[in-house]
Amino acid sequence: MGIINLEGITKIYHTDEVETIALENVNLEVEQGEFLSVMGPSGCGKSTMLNITGLLDLPSEGKVYIDNIDTSGMKDGPMAEFRNKTLGFVFQSFHLINSLNVLDNVEMPLLYRKSSEKQRRELAKEVLEKVGLTHRMRHYPTQLSGGQCQRVAIARAIVGNPKIILADEPTGNLDSKMGREIMDILHKLNKEGTTIVMVTHDEHLAKETGRIIRFFDGRRIE
Repeated sequence: MGIINLEGITKIYHTDEVETIALENVNLEVEQGEFLSVMGPSGCGKSTMLNITGLLDLPSEGKVYIDNIDTSGMKDGPMAEFRNKTLGFVFQSFHLINSLNVLDNVEMPLLYRKSSEKQRRELAKEVLEKVGLTHRMRHYPTQLSGGQCQRVAIARAIVGNPKIILADEPTGNLDSKMGREIMDILHKLNKEGTTIVMVTHDEHLAKETGRIIRFFDGRRIE
């Protein structure tokens, strides 16, 4: 069994008048240490699949296994703790807190763990050095470029040493040069053993990864 296993995942959104099938019977296995790209047109279910894999959303049907753990029976508290320790998230729009400086933003995931302030600071500084931003740790997100904000987001994602990084269009808001910098960081993390699942519209970037899967109308296609 891989580090990620989706079995028969279906996701249906209901409103008063409409039933929308976002995902239909999706099966996926991702091996430990793999770098996987997910592609497909807008609205095809890529981000829904990533959110379900990241335990941010629940499937209507099917099971999600992460690191050989069946997550379907988890209560909210244990699931949040498991997600915090196992998964790191990188989003297209960064999701940084503008009122906090870079160092405080990176520390955020560690606030949910039993670690001292000194330990949190040391770990945050270590990952900021890894992404080349120690000289910016007292700056605020509004003082940074888009590429720098995304590097902060990656530092925040890896500060807890997760086994898996889920990246949703991590280069989507960046120019080609900054996008290249972000991909180089992701490749380095992958070589160090981190499993990465990346949603992207960029065929050239996807071809750099170990495997590409594609979605269309909520289904995985070959």
